[in-house]
Order: sequence, then structure tokens, then C-alpha cells
Amino acid sequence: MQTPKNLDEAKAIFRVERTKVTTSISAIAGSRWLLAILATIVIAFGTHLIYAPARLPPVGGVSVAAVGLPPNVDFGFAGEQAKAAQDAAIREGAAEHAQNLIAANAERAPLINAIGFGVALVLLIINMAIMTKRRRVTRG
Repeated sequence: MQTPKNLDEAKAIFRVERTKVTTSISAIAGSRWLLAILATIVIAFGTHLIYAPARLPPVGGVSVAAVGLPPNVDFGFAGEQAKAAQDAAIREGAAEHAQNLIAANAERAPLINAIGFGVALVLLIINMAIMTKRRRVTRG
């Protein structure tokens, strides 16, 4: 990222970066890609809530890099900073800390399953509403 020399340059850089972030969020919100991920999370938490309430669904292998983003997504400087924060968290042992936290609060697994199911379901409904507004007529 370039360092601005005056206020006008800083404002221009901010506008460009804000446009990148809002365009990327707009591309993700209402996408089939997000619909599939949210539906999978709803199913995972829902089935664990019904059939195995004492366990949390395994989501350890899911990452944005593995799943992939839509091709027109570029978060710019904010995306670079998020990637740097993710790398720092991995270096500091965030995964082990999360596992220890889950193990220490195992009795709250049914509540976490219910909250995860509810949040994912609400996000899925919002995403479907956005999809419906964008695509009034279906093709095929």
C-alpha cells in the first residue's frame, strides 16, 4: 500500500479501498457459493443438535483458501491485513487454544449447537432474500 503525501491522496486511497471491500461483499452476499456454505453449516449444526447434542460438528478443515472465493472478490488492503492476522493467529497457536476452550466447556455443546444453527439459519435466510431480490426471473 502506498503512503499518501497529502489529505487528497489519502481520501482517494480510502475511496478505492472502500470500493474494493464493498464490491467484494456485494459479490459474496447473495451468491450461490455462500448459499452452499451456509446450508452446509445449518445441516451440520442441526443434525448435531438433534442426534449428537453433546458434540460439536467438526469444521476444522474448512478454510477460505480450500473452499475458494468467487473470482471477482478483491478485499484490497483489508484482505491483506486479515490474511496477516490469520497467519499470526496460526503462529500463536489459536487452533490449540480453541480446542482447549471447547474441551473446557464441553457441557455447553448443546447450547453452542443451537446458537450455531440459529445464526447460520438466519444468515442463510438473509442470503436467500438477497438472491431473490437480485434474480427476479430464474433461467432454466
